[in-house]
Amino acid sequence: MYKKQLYLALVGVGVCFLPVIIPLVPKLGAYAEAERLKATEGLERQRIEERAKTSDALYEAGVMPTTRKLRITNYLDSAKRNPRPDTTLYQNDEIIDVFDATGRCIGLIEEGIWKWKHKAKGICKSVQNIKPVRRK
Repeated sequence: MYKKQLYLALVGVGVCFLPVIIPLVPKLGAYAEAERLKATEGLERQRIEERAKTSDALYEAGVMPTTRKLRITNYLDSAKRNPRPDTTLYQNDEIIDVFDATGRCIGLIEEGIWKWKHKAKGICKSVQNIKPVRRK
């Protein structure tokens, strides 16, 4: 009997609540983004803690971690200056790719011998460059 008036009253109440509801929509998106950031930050913290535990365990066991990449941070690739990295830190059976500060391949250490790309041709053909160092 009074359905039209009831619906009209509900629409009026809805219009009255619109100024309250409209500002909440962006806040809900911001809240969801903040929760996502907290979750990823928590995962990153766990990953860092696990790396620290692994590093401590390796240190206590006296085992050196193995790496296949070496970055020389105070060197930019130049044919005039050979960086000559220390090759005594690596085993004879290891092959280490060497990069400059910008992340470009500059050579490799193979069988304890430094091979520079400007002296030995074709050294860095198959090596993919890495991300450059960022300083704040």
